[in-house]
Amino acid sequence: MSDLETLSASVTALEESIATTNGGLDVFYLLFAGAMVFFMQAGFAMLCAGSIRAKNVKNIMLKNILDACGGAVGFWTIGYAFAYGGADSSKLTFIGNSDFVLANIHDGGSLIGWFFQFAFAATAATIVAGTVAERCKFEAYIAYSLMLTGFVYPVVVHSIWSSSGFLS
Repeated sequence: MSDLETLSASVTALEESIATTNGGLDVFYLLFAGAMVFFMQAGFAMLCAGSIRAKNVKNIMLKNILDACGGAVGFWTIGYAFAYGGADSSKLTFIGNSDFVLANIHDGGSLIGWFFQFAFAATAATIVAGTVAERCKFEAYIAYSLMLTGFVYPVVVHSIWSSSGFLS
């Protein structure tokens, strides 16, 4: 084997190593950024708790926790599919139409992408918790949270951020 072939093999191995490292860094960055966005929920919970009477703090904390739980269910079942499913830049659509319940999402990078987007959807639902504190029944708030993370937020996301969104 000549020196040129050895050098070429070393460069190829180095390029593969760099590509693997870049993929890992991308996943780490999305996970870290998603966690930071998700921690915004704790900040909104503290803001809500400081804005209401002491007797309702447990209620608002439960609403904030269930925003994350209900938001995960809503965004997992239909929200992600409405936001990013079936992106086809050749035609403009109102909502996505595939990948319900993350049907075709199997690799780690795509799942991290789902977590990153879910963190934003759940945080968007939590922002409203402070405005309806002490003014809304628990069941109505959970229905609102599921509707926001499963339909309203994904429609806005699809229309603007998706390559086939009608506003993109």
